[in-house]
Amino acid sequence: MDNRTLIDNISGQTGIGRDKVQDMLACFYGIAAECCVAMDTIVIPGFGQFEPKKRKERLAVHPSTGRRLLVPPKLVMGFRPSALMKSTISGQEQS
Repeated sequence: MDNRTLIDNISGQTGIGRDKVQDMLACFYGIAAECCVAMDTIVIPGFGQFEPKKRKERLAVHPSTGRRLLVPPKLVMGFRPSALMKSTISGQEQS
């Protein structure tokens, strides 16, 4: 699902205008980025949690040249689904 389809689905199910939904998602993306930089976890009950992780620097080999490169450290956002989300995805809904 792309961003436009997500906005259309949320707008259709909530009755909120597309522009308002787009603004709210942009706000969420900004907050998520700020939390990642601050190394804070975002927990959404019933959905899961977004957790920033530090990747260490490492050596990699360029596939076409065979040259060794140093890949610098970086921050990435990981997602861990909740138990409810896992059971919903597997088809075993919980009460």
